[in-house]
Order: sequence, then C-alpha cells, then structure tokens
Amino acid sequence: MGKHIQEILTAIKSLEPLPQVATRVVEIASHDDVIPRDLVTVIETDAAVTAKVLKLCNSAYYGFRREIGSLPEAANLLGVSTLVNLVLTSCSGRYFRDYGQVDSTTAMHLWEESVVDAIASSLIARLEGQVDKNRAYTAGLLQNVGHLVLARYARATSLLVQAEVARGATLLEAETAILGLNHAEIGARLAEKWNFSESLVDPIRHHHAPELAQLDRRLACVTHLGEVVTHSHLSGNGLDENPYKLCEQAFTITGIKRETIETMGDVLSAELTKARDFLLAA
Repeated sequence: MGKHIQEILTAIKSLEPLPQVATRVVEIASHDDVIPRDLVTVIETDAAVTAKVLKLCNSAYYGFRREIGSLPEAANLLGVSTLVNLVLTSCSGRYFRDYGQVDSTTAMHLWEESVVDAIASSLIARLEGQVDKNRAYTAGLLQNVGHLVLARYARATSLLVQAEVARGATLLEAETAILGLNHAEIGARLAEKWNFSESLVDPIRHHHAPELAQLDRRLACVTHLGEVVTHSHLSGNGLDENPYKLCEQAFTITGIKRETIETMGDVLSAELTKARDFLLAA
C-alpha cells in the first residue's frame, strides 16, 4: 500500500500544471475588489484560451441574441464568476482530453461527466439558495479530477479495487484500502499543487463526506448531491445505487428534500440539451 501512495504522490508533484492563465484568474478572482477588466488583462495573454472563452460565451447555453465579439464585452455581460468558470472549463477541457497515457475514450468520459457534475451542482445551488451557483459550478467541475490521476497511474490496481467492492466495500473504501488514499484526497492535493484556495480544495477533498468539510459544508453538500444526480441521470439508477455512498446528512444541511433530488432528471436533461454545443465547444 505504501508503494502505491508514494507513486501517486510523486505523480501529483510531476503532473503538468493547468495553464498559468487558469490559476492566475482564480487567484485574482478571490480578491474582494476584483472587476471583470482585471481578469480580461490576464486572459488576453493566452490567445487559445481567449478564443475558447469567446466560443463558449457564444454557445446556445448562454442564449445571447447577438454574437459577442470581444473578451471585454463578454466580461461585462457575464461578470467575474461566470468568466472564471469559462476559463476553468476551457483549460480543464484541454487538460482532460490531452492527458498523456489515458486513452481518449476514458479521458472524454471523465471530462463530460465533470461538466455534467458542474451543471448539476449549479442547479442544486439554485435550489439550496445560499451557495453561489458559480462557486458550485467550479467545485463540481473539479471535484473528480483525482480520477484522472488514477486513470493514468493506478490502472494496474483497478481489479484489486473492484475485488474490494465485491467483498462489500464502497468504492471510496476500496480505493483507500488498496491505494492508501482515495480519488477525493488525490484531487485535493492536485488542487493544492495548482495553488487553488482552500475554499475550493476543501469541497474537493470532502465531496463524498460533505459533513466533514471544514470551510463551507453547504458547498460540499451541494457538489456531493450534484454528483449523485449526475450518476443517477447517466446510469439510469436510483440515488442509492451510486458507487459512492450517499450522504443523507447532505439533505439536512442544505434543506433540500430527497424527493426534489430524485425528480431532477428532467431538469438536468433540459440543461444538458441546452448545453450540448457548450460541451462540444469546451
């Protein structure tokens, strides 16, 4: 087990970073006095990210009646939080799809599921009423980035993990038993390497046990439920058939009723239909 931990921790240290523009934008956006122009100045240093952000902005998902032709115009229309999410979506998309040694099918599946997690978390934040929908989108988008590390560096142990599950362990327990740490902790450590704030690292680390979150338990619960809804929608299974254990406390903490989550499939389907070209553009 120690060997697996050491290999994964070494892998995290050696991983390619997110494009600098992404980490810089997240850092600037954490300041209370930030304005859209501050972000535009940074984003425009990367022509590829600028082009992708404009492409996302002009997708049907945002529904603007005319084409948005410049980054300053997009920033003024969307605001700081949404602009940050477009940058992260653009940069994360490249990171997921171009991640070496992961086959293209696996990489695309992980990426598409991450975007659905983000959209579902944002929807649940609107229902919850106290968590900012854009923060929920960000946390939902990145909460499972640890899976990418496992797909690349721990493929040989996947059968051992599945054997633990067959013996009655949850998938999270199985990852910890075989690897020494689970994908949530791996993702949190990767986010720390990228110098993301603790307010984002915390929900990534605790999205499967949101009641343990230290900084924003509501946000962790929202992203937890977002993933549960995503899995239920994509698999066609019920909430309790999630491979990771459903945290019942998430309903109490957020004040959202279980029945509401169970009936979110149609709403999520409608959002995903609207976001189809957004997914292709990302």
